[in-house]
Amino acid sequence: MVNRYFALALGFTLVGSIFAKDTPLVAEKNAKAVAQAKPEEASFTIGGVQLTLQQAINIVLEKNLTLQAAKYDVIMSDTAARKLEKKYAPIVSVETRHLDFTSSPLASLPANRSYQNDVVAQVSKLFATGTTVGGGYRMQNVNSAALPTLGIPAGGTTFNGYFVNFQQELLKNSFGYADRKQDQIAQKQGEGQRAQTVNQLSGLVVQALTDYWQVTIMKSALDNAKLEERSNKQVRAIVARNVSFGLGESYDLNNYNARVATAQAKVAMAEQNLTNATRKLLRTINMPVDTKIEGVTNLVDTLPNLDANTALKAASDKRVDLRNARLDMEVANLQSDLAGNQALPSLNAYFNLVSQGTNGMPMFPNSPFVIFQYPQWQVGVKASYPLWDQEIKVNQRNANMQITQSRLRLQNIEQEMRDDVLTRLENVRLNFEVYITSRTSRKESEAFYNRMLARTRTGKLNFQLVGDALNSMVASRQRELEALVNYNIALLQFDLAKNEIFERYGVDVEKVLANAK
Repeated sequence: MVNRYFALALGFTLVGSIFAKDTPLVAEKNAKAVAQAKPEEASFTIGGVQLTLQQAINIVLEKNLTLQAAKYDVIMSDTAARKLEKKYAPIVSVETRHLDFTSSPLASLPANRSYQNDVVAQVSKLFATGTTVGGGYRMQNVNSAALPTLGIPAGGTTFNGYFVNFQQELLKNSFGYADRKQDQIAQKQGEGQRAQTVNQLSGLVVQALTDYWQVTIMKSALDNAKLEERSNKQVRAIVARNVSFGLGESYDLNNYNARVATAQAKVAMAEQNLTNATRKLLRTINMPVDTKIEGVTNLVDTLPNLDANTALKAASDKRVDLRNARLDMEVANLQSDLAGNQALPSLNAYFNLVSQGTNGMPMFPNSPFVIFQYPQWQVGVKASYPLWDQEIKVNQRNANMQITQSRLRLQNIEQEMRDDVLTRLENVRLNFEVYITSRTSRKESEAFYNRMLARTRTGKLNFQLVGDALNSMVASRQRELEALVNYNIALLQFDLAKNEIFERYGVDVEKVLANAK
């Protein structure tokens, strides 16, 4: 009888010491995980170094391979606008030609072999006013055996001259009107493309931070699974001892055999989940696979001031999709103006001046060449208009319809923006309430568990209730951490909905992009 009471007392004492020892361990980790921190003090620990949220974002921007590639998309967003500048580049051309022929300038003379060499060098440029200006030099050398009979010295003669020409469109593309519209369209489209790519950067940053917190969750899940396994093994050993002394029921041993097996499976699954989450995070931040990732981090556990009107105003000013929808409206109006201009007749005024001399080269100042010996000029106006051109009519129709389409898209995006911001705001409040509820649940589970331990000291021990209390406490701690992480993710997503991620954390995106060039 004494041995029986001694075994019971020993069992109660061991159970109490086991859970009393394990409880502070998990409580300490949980306390670190839910440590209070202001938003600007939220931090990460990577490679043994504690980083602020701003530093973590910069690391993601600098190291993530997807983001590194996206930076070049931002830089190349001005491609269309810069390509249009090609039409304003000066064009230089040089042409040489040799002509060999048999000719008879006079009917009374026999045919003679003759040849002619021509050289033309010119430069032309289109200006933003729609004016084309060009000029150049022309040299023509003629040599023929018949020339002496015409009073021209043997060996041939050279004709040299300069020419200048001007051309101006007066209706279609009047003084560069259409060209300027095309430039504005390309610039606005490039601006929208750049903004969209930068917005993608912020979304990928949020995903990377979420990946980090997933590691935190998986590591906590592994710690809790190990605690369950260890505790269940220790209790099973007590139950097995009691059964061997005839002081316990065999079904209690069966129950704890099942609990240990389940806990071992949880540990294996948690280890694999942690490995997968860590591997994904290291790939995201492009760091070596052996980089140490801490599973405990400072997280925000306070609710900021949330005002729907302020959030909507910020989103209206900063959201990329809304700004791009407004840009699309401007582009549609520009394209409508352009289509109307292209429907006008072409009225082209031009002026050409040509001056030519003989026997000499302009690069030799002592030559008898006189540059303006035989000047001639020409001025004229040319008008043209295609009849029954369906393309012009279709372009005008489409341009007007695109204005309507862009207006409808803008209205739709405004509604989507409003719903998204309000949903994200409500999601922040909801996740905070879930976190508070989870924290209360954790405290109650711990209180229940501690009281169960106190009962063991009085000799009133129910192994089933102790096991259930342990499972409940561990699960409540895991739920609290997950709720806290989800709350922090909700805060980031709320900032993302307003396009304030980089602004909020003081990240200089332009500096990051400059490093990509």
